[in-house]
Amino acid sequence: MTVFAIATEDALSEAVAETLLRQVGICDIQVHIRKAGFDYLRSRIADFNRIAEKVMPVLLITDLDQKHCPPGMIANWLQAPPSPRLLFRIAVRETESWVLADRIAFARFIGVSVAAMPTTPDELSDPKAAVLKLVRKSSNRELKQDILPPKGSTSPVGLGYNSRLRSFVHSHWRSDRAAKQSPSLAQALIRVQTLLA
Repeated sequence: MTVFAIATEDALSEAVAETLLRQVGICDIQVHIRKAGFDYLRSRIADFNRIAEKVMPVLLITDLDQKHCPPGMIANWLQAPPSPRLLFRIAVRETESWVLADRIAFARFIGVSVAAMPTTPDELSDPKAAVLKLVRKSSNRELKQDILPPKGSTSPVGLGYNSRLRSFVHSHWRSDRAAKQSPSLAQALIRVQTLLA
């Protein structure tokens, strides 16, 4: 059995990494690294590369956000040749686009029509905003209270945003189905499967 380390920006991308690996048959994730977001991951990239080369494969997931070129971002971060076992994957534009890519499961989760779901989530300029817009259409009052920010709040999301979406990803999200709508997720899935072949 292959053991893995995962390095992620936040709770949601950690859930996606865990679920993606579990769905391809990897259940032994020995190291979880999730601290302080994007800057921390970038500052430790050489360490992750070393871990991948000498200890165990590392799946690193970060967001493209408003940058334009995933290969350029990878080259900018890595100042040395990457280990073949460093799976440096970039969600275009945010992990939420990968979550939305399982249109069937997410529509069922929030109680809206599949037709309301975006068909090309990697092309959304603000996937998190798209999640919130869809949740506003839900008739599930508790879900809306958890995910949406309260009126007058300065927070962009509700207190239960991460816990609700993590639960969805762990229980309902399918990486293989989502990969059909998200090229960046499809590439991540292919890299993991290639490593295991």
